[in-house]
Amino acid sequence: MVVLAVVQILGLIGFVNLQRESGRGWRLPLPSRIAAAADLLDRTPTRERDLLLIAMNGDQTRFFLTTNAPPGYVERPGVGPGVLSAYGSALQGRAVRILAPEIRQERWRPLLRERPAYAFSVQLADGQRLVVAPGSFQRRRVRLAALLVLNLIIGLAAALLVWGTIRGATRPLQVIAEAADGFAADLNAPPMDEGGPVEARQVALAFNRMRAEIRRLMAERIRMLAAAAHDVKTLLTRLRLRVALIADEAQRDRADRDIALMATLLDDVLLVARGEERPAIVAPVDLPPLLEDMARERRSLGQAVATGPMPGSALVLADAAGLRRVLENLIENAVLYGGGADLELRDAGAAWRVAIVDYGPGLEDAFEPDAFEPFSRGEASRSRETGGTGLGLSIARSLIRQMGGEIFLETTPGGGLTVVVALSAPSSPPT
Repeated sequence: MVVLAVVQILGLIGFVNLQRESGRGWRLPLPSRIAAAADLLDRTPTRERDLLLIAMNGDQTRFFLTTNAPPGYVERPGVGPGVLSAYGSALQGRAVRILAPEIRQERWRPLLRERPAYAFSVQLADGQRLVVAPGSFQRRRVRLAALLVLNLIIGLAAALLVWGTIRGATRPLQVIAEAADGFAADLNAPPMDEGGPVEARQVALAFNRMRAEIRRLMAERIRMLAAAAHDVKTLLTRLRLRVALIADEAQRDRADRDIALMATLLDDVLLVARGEERPAIVAPVDLPPLLEDMARERRSLGQAVATGPMPGSALVLADAAGLRRVLENLIENAVLYGGGADLELRDAGAAWRVAIVDYGPGLEDAFEPDAFEPFSRGEASRSRETGGTGLGLSIARSLIRQMGGEIFLETTPGGGLTVVVALSAPSSPPT
């Protein structure tokens, strides 16, 4: 494509230069040369004039004899004063006629035309006329211009054909990229369409086989994880019964805390497993009543949880139970590490953003990129001593993404952490 474009540009430059040269027009020979040619032809026998004309002709100027106006030309009445003054003395009173190109009414005008070149004729002693006209170089210039225009048209057509071919050939690659991105974001994304050319079908079949195998491995891993967690939880129940028999109260309390921590960890793991195994079922959820109800429950427990200004209604597409679990977890973290939380609702056009704001120690800059990774904890403020398992934000992101939303972190002005949950609004309100 680049080479073809360069060739076309060079051809266009050449054509412009050719038209510029053509625009300068054909220049009449010197009067002395015309006079010498006429005198020589008068003194030359008729049978030898053809040889003399051949010797006189050139690329720029053509000489020939005729009795009337030559084909393609018509006599122009009268002679301009400039021609008389320039050629009158040299031609010694010979009759001079200006020959103008014939003007033809053409339905289709050429794209680019050469400027018409005039000729003229000089009367000889025997009554014949010596016609002085543009030479063969002028005619070749017109043909070359036509070839350049044709080359330009063919080049443009070839460029369009190549562009269409390349676009058609790369379209399956774009489809594959879109299918891969969709599958990476959601394991329940639909399979790739297996239509199109043979090569595209083969790639689609291979991609769908890979997709099915990954889904099978993920499902097997989730089932194994859920079964192991269930069995461990059963063992923890037995262990809790045995801990109750410990006589030392301090040791019994430590053992109870460890068992509670392990049970919380198992609950979180089971929640992740169930969330990945079953896609979220979204429906319109009104955020203001939900946030106000959660804040009211927290305040009844003596926790400093407040809500900012709320609109009358703010519908989003979400799994009501999953969204409540996520917000409860985020509010719990804000209360635990920041002493309280402010719940804000922000209008983002086609989406709504719920912000859980705390004024605690926040997160270290180095930890923020890993905050959503499973079992990641900010050791400065969220350690195992406070009961954190490192799965809270990971679970929240997994559940929110299953609803088609996103979750991200911001630094609270003045210090602290703000967790923002963005969810899409319905395309049209339910009736």
